[in-house]
Amino acid sequence: MKQCAKSFAQTDLSQKSGYEFYFAEPLIEFGAEKKENHNFDLFLYNEGENRAIFVECKSSITDVKKTLREVGLSRGLVLEKADYLSGILDIDLDPDRFEYVLCINEKDKMKVIDSMKAQGQKPHPKYDINQIKVWIYAPRSQLIQLLLECSHENSALNEMLHAGFGDQNLHRQYELPYCYSTHPYRLIQLAIVGECYRKNLFDDSIEDPKVIEKSAVLLTLMNNISLGAPEELKIQLVTEKLRIVLEYGQKYQLFDEIDADAIRLNCRGTKLRAVLENIEEKFISRWVDEKTSAEGEKLALEDYWESVMRNQATLFQFSEREDTSLEREDSDS
Repeated sequence: MKQCAKSFAQTDLSQKSGYEFYFAEPLIEFGAEKKENHNFDLFLYNEGENRAIFVECKSSITDVKKTLREVGLSRGLVLEKADYLSGILDIDLDPDRFEYVLCINEKDKMKVIDSMKAQGQKPHPKYDINQIKVWIYAPRSQLIQLLLECSHENSALNEMLHAGFGDQNLHRQYELPYCYSTHPYRLIQLAIVGECYRKNLFDDSIEDPKVIEKSAVLLTLMNNISLGAPEELKIQLVTEKLRIVLEYGQKYQLFDEIDADAIRLNCRGTKLRAVLENIEEKFISRWVDEKTSAEGEKLALEDYWESVMRNQATLFQFSEREDTSLEREDSDS
């Protein structure tokens, strides 16, 4: 996902094709509206041609059919909310100029190709394989390449992606900001410790740098979470994300809430590296304990039910023997 975003952030590829990375996770604000809703990971836009590309990135695929079905659902949400997107961007988007991409790890290449070919041969396929373009990401070479069987409407994009585009073509390094779906622990590392604590550490006016204002965390998330949503809605979404992150950190005792407006990091050391390492050690230790405890409870419950079933079987056998014994007594009498 980061490699895709970097490739379209003021690079030769973006300049020659006209496509620029605009924001991550388009339409994620509608994710909870319906169970079937899925959203893409990246939104790329070509202002000159008024064309848009929606990219779904998968680092690993276990169920190809499920993945392709989800891409289809994401496409459906895009078409349903096309007017909404137009309003956000203040651009009259044309759904006929939308393209949809599934970017996959090269290790999953053949099973995706085989699945798409199989769908194409069916009389009534579940999805139109021509609607989905496939990009292949090679982790070792850091290259993104368009599958030879696929093509884009934009000739420059076709040429450059068929040849492969990667880090060696980048003139500047661009790092994708946090995403709304970024794991809470990762946001604690990046936003709370990496940004807020680091700033406190170098501010001589702050007596205890481990005390962090919640408003500072909210501002950091607002500035770094890439969302294509109206400002008012973004504030609501990010505020909710902050609540989830704070609850998660307290659950694993990474920090304590000292009042309604602030938290304090619960760790040893003061240097940034030491604090990051201590927070990580604490999290891993608490997480492992939790999983071990949960697994222990699960095994204990399984043993309990096995014991119950054995006892029931014993009682049933005993009952059968009693019934047989009574029958014998009746016959003897």
